[in-house]
Amino acid sequence: MVGYQSFLGHALPAMSFVGIGGFMLALTLKRCRDLSTSYNNVDGSESPSFCDVHNPERNSQILHGLGIIIMSLTTFGMIVEAGGSLKDGFGFSHQLAHQALYLCFFFVGAVACLEARKLVIPDTSRVVLSFVFLLQYVLWNEHGRMKDDPSDARVHLLQAHINLAAALAFGYSTYCPKSLLAYVAGWSLMLLNGLWMFTAGLTLYCIDIMTHTVGAALVLEALFVAAMLILGAVYLSWHQENDGDGKTSVSFSKAGEDETAELDLAERY
Repeated sequence: MVGYQSFLGHALPAMSFVGIGGFMLALTLKRCRDLSTSYNNVDGSESPSFCDVHNPERNSQILHGLGIIIMSLTTFGMIVEAGGSLKDGFGFSHQLAHQALYLCFFFVGAVACLEARKLVIPDTSRVVLSFVFLLQYVLWNEHGRMKDDPSDARVHLLQAHINLAAALAFGYSTYCPKSLLAYVAGWSLMLLNGLWMFTAGLTLYCIDIMTHTVGAALVLEALFVAAMLILGAVYLSWHQENDGDGKTSVSFSKAGEDETAELDLAERY
């Protein structure tokens, strides 16, 4: 085990992943709930799905806000890593791998801001996010292989596998934007990535985890995330059955009106 500074080095980015992933999942739940009671098509046509309205992200305020937050957090992280190396007399690039981790997500934040201003095509930020998670897989894989302690190495190698899974989920979601499962899977894996990174910090600071129980710990965290998703699905089902009356509804009869209303809802939420 090592010191408190090493724990913070894992915990701070972990909270960022948990915060952003959790926020997007909560927003998805809210949007699905709102869509279930916002449409009443008098001509019998099918109401637009979540992905019809919100994938790719059309709310420029959310894109811009997340972009600014990500760039701010990653800039702070790079300064802390560089400052710590200089303070210890190792030079600016001693923690280059850690700085590269932050720089990758700074790139995501910058592209999200460009997308919010419509300077790049829709969903570019999630394409870049998929690419960045692939880069994270490379960095975490190399980081894990250089560890001497078998348990610590296993923790970091599993972190690499989570990033690879996230890269595939976000990539497939942008390739097949109609898949709500892929959309939710991407943000869920980001949340899991944060939880596991926090666990990695704890193993360095105060928890001695045995090598043969590392995988079990990840399984438990993955089951926790899956249970939260199931509870969200149950809530949506209950809401549709018991809270459908008395809500503001919008009626449509033309395809052009459908498209306009979808854009309005996307900007509203």
